[in-house]
Amino acid sequence: MRRKITILPLTKQILHLLDILIEEDSLDEMKKALLIVDMTKDFLLKSYNPNLALEEGLELVPRIRRLQEAFLDKGYPVIFVTDRHLPDDFELRKWGPHSMKGSEGSEIVDGLIKEDRYILERNWTKDDIERIPSDKLLFEVEKGAYSGFTDNGGVPTALDPLLKKLGFKPGDKLYITGLHTNCCDKHTAADAWFRGYKPVIVRDCTASFENREGRLGMGHEEALKYEEFWYDAEIKDSDEVINEL
Repeated sequence: MRRKITILPLTKQILHLLDILIEEDSLDEMKKALLIVDMTKDFLLKSYNPNLALEEGLELVPRIRRLQEAFLDKGYPVIFVTDRHLPDDFELRKWGPHSMKGSEGSEIVDGLIKEDRYILERNWTKDDIERIPSDKLLFEVEKGAYSGFTDNGGVPTALDPLLKKLGFKPGDKLYITGLHTNCCDKHTAADAWFRGYKPVIVRDCTASFENREGRLGMGHEEALKYEEFWYDAEIKDSDEVINEL
């Protein structure tokens, strides 16, 4: 009588190996982008805006530039996300005019890699997205509210369409740098998470007012803890980020 041979264990082993290979391939394909939020003259230099400028934020510039160089060298996109306000933006009712579109104060501060970037203005169209050169890695998305994803009145900015054009999908990582940890960085992290992306806040490349003059109730470290808990954000230093690219 011929003995029946079962191949189920071997099949299970093969399937297990396939699962491992698929998982490793998925990890290799994870996309990453560096977001640089509101590093403009009005937000960093008191000579432009004495009420809102956080001059301590200038210390971030060389660290963010180092991240820019690392991301670009690896072929990962770098995206400035920048306030370019219009006179009817509701945010101005609280903070007054700042980083107004066309003003010198809305320009990105010196020291960062910003030449030849592809700019998606607030009145962007689908054609602007479609025209993006396939080899482009340096971008700027204009905004009129706190979040990099949401413009004045809840209208979408070009950030999510840009990311989708670049092939980003849920689970891909967005590394958030710039100003302020407890405001625009925080809202950008929230909207990234709501869209399925994985926010990573770069601790030594972000900064905020530390409740000076009773201005705010949540400082830099408190904001990091908030983002980590509520938006499942990873909190990393720039050296860690560079090592994992």
